[in-house]
Amino acid sequence: MGFVLALVARRLLAGRIAAAVAVTALIATLCAMIPLISLIRAAHREGAKISWLDHLRSVANHAGEGPMQTVRYANVDGKGLYVDIYAPANNSGEKSPPVLMIHGGGYVSGRRSMFPDWSRWLSARGYTVFDIDYRLAPPPTWNQAAQDAACALAWIAAQADAYHVASDRLLVAGQSAGAGLALQVAYGLGDGTVQSSCGGVGPQPKAVFALYPPDDFALGWNMNTKLASRGARAFLQAYIGGSPEQYPERYRAVSAIFHVRPGLPPTLIAVGEHDHLVPFAGHIELVEKLNHAGVPNMLVAIPYGEHAYDLIWGSLGAQITRHAAEKFLNQYLPVVEAH
Repeated sequence: MGFVLALVARRLLAGRIAAAVAVTALIATLCAMIPLISLIRAAHREGAKISWLDHLRSVANHAGEGPMQTVRYANVDGKGLYVDIYAPANNSGEKSPPVLMIHGGGYVSGRRSMFPDWSRWLSARGYTVFDIDYRLAPPPTWNQAAQDAACALAWIAAQADAYHVASDRLLVAGQSAGAGLALQVAYGLGDGTVQSSCGGVGPQPKAVFALYPPDDFALGWNMNTKLASRGARAFLQAYIGGSPEQYPERYRAVSAIFHVRPGLPPTLIAVGEHDHLVPFAGHIELVEKLNHAGVPNMLVAIPYGEHAYDLIWGSLGAQITRHAAEKFLNQYLPVVEAH
């Protein structure tokens, strides 16, 4: 628009300023095409079909069906922990795979079903989603939050018949802090670093879906990453209690990169390449370790994607991620198990 108006102004006034504005607007337009072209190429690589109508909706759409019910799954240290349950849209008669969904919020804020689009998307495809609360910091909950998620896993297993789910075919998923917890639980259950906070033993997940997870917590502290006014050090101070120098063992306990070993569940990691809060280098490190251990994994990197890029549900980045998630689930955890 600026380019066209500048051309009109130059034609009417023949001024140098109008010509300079026209050139500037043209250059800005061409530069603005670079991220768009990169996203289109990424969609092509993933084989994702693009809906331009969805992409042009600049506001996230959270309208839709709410959870089937909300129940308390545990009472830990006098605090009630609740879960929103999203039932599958289509019932094939077989038990559906359950999904443990863990919300983000930097470990200090947020609640279950804070951003329910993924829970609805998964339930629409036949999964039963359990979108949970967990204890938040402060005080530090580095040894409580993942344990609450493990408690929810044990509760799901105990309630498997009531909700008609196959607890031995479970997906654990999350966004941001919730994705970090998803990795911590899925990898920590087997090596004993994560145990249920309410007793019982949760099933080992069959697959993990982590959206922009913190996988190396010390990296975020050392790089002093920030997204606007929200800094990684503030979150880590509240969640872990201090710096990596002060609490090296705590940082090792919560960082997925230190718990990689053969036999872990297949892992899908979806991230923005230009995430200013969670360092991209940590994802590369995790994927290299998973490859070395022979753990099936997929890394979906969204060009020019920022932290929480998928909150705009119709964006090209979110569309690419949904396509990758569907392909990953069809391969490693389909709704109907092959016999």
